[in-house]
Amino acid sequence: MKQDLSVFFKPKSIAVVGASKDSRKIGHAALKNILISDYPCKLYPINPKEDQILGLKCYKSLLDVPGTIDLVLVSVPAALVPNIMKDCVQKKVKFTIIISSGFSEIGNHELEQEVEDIIKGTSMRVLGPNTMGFKNASDNLDASFVFGVPRKGNLSLISQSGALGIGMIYLANNEFVGVSKIIGVGNKLDIDDDDLIEFFSHDPDTKVIGLYIEAVKDGRAFMNAIKACDKPVLVVKAGRSSAGARATASHTGSMAGSDKIYSAAIKQAGGIRCRDIVELFDMARGLAGQPAMKGNRVGIITNGGGLGILLTDACEENGLVVPKLSAKTAKRIDEIIPDIVKPNNPVDLVADAGFFRYESATKILLEDPNIDGIIVASVHGGYARPREFTGAILKMVREKRLHETHQKPILGTWVGGTEFEELVFDLKSAGVPIYPSSWRTARSMYALYVEGQRLKREALQKESNQKKSKSK
Repeated sequence: MKQDLSVFFKPKSIAVVGASKDSRKIGHAALKNILISDYPCKLYPINPKEDQILGLKCYKSLLDVPGTIDLVLVSVPAALVPNIMKDCVQKKVKFTIIISSGFSEIGNHELEQEVEDIIKGTSMRVLGPNTMGFKNASDNLDASFVFGVPRKGNLSLISQSGALGIGMIYLANNEFVGVSKIIGVGNKLDIDDDDLIEFFSHDPDTKVIGLYIEAVKDGRAFMNAIKACDKPVLVVKAGRSSAGARATASHTGSMAGSDKIYSAAIKQAGGIRCRDIVELFDMARGLAGQPAMKGNRVGIITNGGGLGILLTDACEENGLVVPKLSAKTAKRIDEIIPDIVKPNNPVDLVADAGFFRYESATKILLEDPNIDGIIVASVHGGYARPREFTGAILKMVREKRLHETHQKPILGTWVGGTEFEELVFDLKSAGVPIYPSSWRTARSMYALYVEGQRLKREALQKESNQKKSKSK
């Protein structure tokens, strides 16, 4: 039975093998990151040439450390890693992160196999090699060598690329997407995507799971992990093209496999495939802060007819429907819009639309049983004040009585310049999903629809299981 990863993410004792006084060394950065994060644990630098590093007593070997060690970070040349791993086994270390590179990603499969043979038959779990480690924002532990602190949230990220994983931290911060944990899996010698999906599915600090993968080692285990997960799983699978597959092989030593098979498998398992990292964050922002769609019917509100048409096209291309308004809703909309337009979906509030029209139209669509999700759009056409648009969205999202009663997602989209960007900052910081393009908005709404369908299947399965148990 595989060891639970709880202690891995919340260890009581950590050793850094290859810790150094040289600030240019990865071992120095890894030790310093743990110190800076101020995570409560016993911390042991390991270096046979030093007595003290960063104010901490330094040990010559792992075997010299008193007591047990929950987690070891290894940052030494690849050739030295097997001996360190033997010490880990002898010391009965629970978890090891091999930061060191120089293994299968450069064709050195024999050395990686040697490490695998050393840990075989033990209870120790290993992350890597060729990994950045992880950052646990929920518990303030930085067990990596890279600089950057994600803001706390409920998205957990798994990346096969260390550099891209680092980029995700900064992108998440820029997009105001809070992160629970982010981990680089590297060459996946032991701890794999399915292990992490399984852990995050039970992690109370995780609401959405996002992955960047180039290849999976055990397709069935990967699919089963997504299928068993009761949280949305977003997957960016690289190597879609033949050239991309070739780049994948040279990057991590993985074989990308058939892209169509991956797409089918992810969809069948209940995951959502994303085109790139930006789309993953777009979808994560919606899924983390908005209720899932109960159906695929979208209501669009805009002050610009052109933007409304673009949103309609984007929604329809993603399997969503922009239905005609019911007679009752059309009548209510007609009472708030100027005489120069007729009530329709998209609802055109006209260029000078202010707070009242936006708020009223959003409320009307929230109350319409024929609408499952709402997109509120604004074009900075020089007539209206964008702050009134953002104020209306904020009020509707924060209107708990309406929001909780009707359980419909509200997404925003905008077209404009600097003045809008300042207001978008306000919306993002308040957790409101807002996007600068019709396509990105529609894709995020699509993710909310897919999640709604998954929840519906889950509820039906639960109901079926209950009936079966009663009949026995």
